[in-house]
Amino acid sequence: MPFDYAANVEAVMANIAAHNTTTANPYLGQSLTAGTISTIRVDDPDVVAVNLNELPAVFIRIQSGDEEPSGLGATGPLAANVQKFKTVVYEVVGLYHRDGMHTSHADHLTELYQFAENLEGVFQAEFRLSNTALWCHPERTDFGSLITKDGGRVKAFVTTLRARYLFR
Repeated sequence: MPFDYAANVEAVMANIAAHNTTTANPYLGQSLTAGTISTIRVDDPDVVAVNLNELPAVFIRIQSGDEEPSGLGATGPLAANVQKFKTVVYEVVGLYHRDGMHTSHADHLTELYQFAENLEGVFQAEFRLSNTALWCHPERTDFGSLITKDGGRVKAFVTTLRARYLFR
């Protein structure tokens, strides 16, 4: 059977969404002025229009997938106990915006860093992605910003999440 990319990216999204409530530990919105995250979805923020009222937001997309056999022989549903490993690299994009002219740029950055830390904490707590993966690891986070169509400045980060799967 081929690897089910759609189901596995949905599992990543479900793990993030499960931590978007104040009773979750870790809580995705911990120490953020905005509190809970408005938008969590599998999509590409480079392509879709994002409105300021949808922020803060998390977008999940797949960057790449590498496959290797775990043993010799035919793989698939008819094969006897021969499985494959799949390493999938996800890009988890966080977008953050704070309203108000009184907000300093440094405060905005501090909240963006907290948002990234909270997201990385979710994957450290859910390192098996609800038992869909052998493990996952947030291996890199890049920070930046973008300007929306209405001139608002949105801070962004991209966390590279590497996950390893075993499948038939």
